[in-house]
Amino acid sequence: ATGAVNYLNDLWKFNPGTGFWTWVGGSNTGGAAGVYGSPGVPSASNTPGARGYSMTWRDVAGNFWLFGGLRGAATVYNDLWRYAPGAGTWTWVGGSNAANAGSVYGTKGQPATGNQPGARMGGVSWIDASGNLWMFGGYAAGAFFNDLWRYAPGSGVWTWMSGSNAPNQSGTYG
Repeated sequence: ATGAVNYLNDLWKFNPGTGFWTWVGGSNTGGAAGVYGSPGVPSASNTPGARGYSMTWRDVAGNFWLFGGLRGAATVYNDLWRYAPGAGTWTWVGGSNAANAGSVYGTKGQPATGNQPGARMGGVSWIDASGNLWMFGGYAAGAFFNDLWRYAPGSGVWTWMSGSNAPNQSGTYG
């Protein structure tokens, strides 16, 4: 809105029939802080903070998911958000509302309520046929990650599936 370069948290919807964009929510100023509310509780006042290089998904129910991202030169997040277009609400699902949170790996292949990927940006993300969210790698604090995570929306639990729990590891190609 001001022409300045900055991180944003504005959400837009495009209507292909009319060719018009509609501003759905978030701030029209750069660097806006997030409004977290309570974990797991949707609210019209909740909104993720401004960021770039986040990982995103769309689930089988049509909800949009957002994980982490960069906000400033050395500020990276690991917060997980769900946006329900029908209700027009964001839900802070999990992760930390503080910057630069570390990973809690647990045991590889074992889902656990305490597991969570650490703060990062620029990873790769997708959903599988069962509706699980998957995320691979990313970058934070001068380190690259090659860890693979699965999030099961039904149980709300992360599982470290593969890769290393140490940064900057080389691939093993076989």
